[in-house]
Amino acid sequence: MSKRRNKAEWQRLIDEQAASGLTQKAFCDRAGIAPATFGYWKRKLKSVDPSPSDEGVTTQAVSLDDWIELPTSASPSGWHIELDLGGGLCLRLRQGQ
Repeated sequence: MSKRRNKAEWQRLIDEQAASGLTQKAFCDRAGIAPATFGYWKRKLKSVDPSPSDEGVTTQAVSLDDWIELPTSASPSGWHIELDLGGGLCLRLRQGQ
């Protein structure tokens, strides 16, 4: 039976993997962790607590039923909007000149 870990324990493991220089798979093999579970927690904790390199960027978990209202000042008249959809997909919207 696998050990149940809390968020703090998963964050510690994620930090250890990053500092180890090992790939996620190699780290998981060494630690006896399922790579899929490790990946799940890495994504989950990143969406909850942005890394220091994301300073100034707001991350918010959004359900499909939620609307996000953007302030009008966020889109100047010559707007350019990019939405990172994950998995290498990016939606780009540009206003015609």
